[in-house]
Amino acid sequence: MTKLDLFSNYLHNPQNVDVSWETIIGFKVNKYISATITTQLVYDDDVKIAVDKNGDGINESFGPRTQFKEVLGIGFSYNF
Repeated sequence: MTKLDLFSNYLHNPQNVDVSWETIIGFKVNKYISATITTQLVYDDDVKIAVDKNGDGINESFGPRTQFKEVLGIGFSYNF
């Protein structure tokens, strides 16, 4: 299952599109174990993230970046 949401602020920079994309993959390993993988990709032009370009611990710039999250879930079920 996947869901893609696109947003734009029509009053402030309407050409900048914010993206939220979620994907859920579920599968059954065997009779008792199932697993899910969930990912989310987010890009928001208004959120400024610090960037350390040379690794010295000092942030040289701030700007929009792509953010990515991944979650792995494993479940066990047994019927009595």
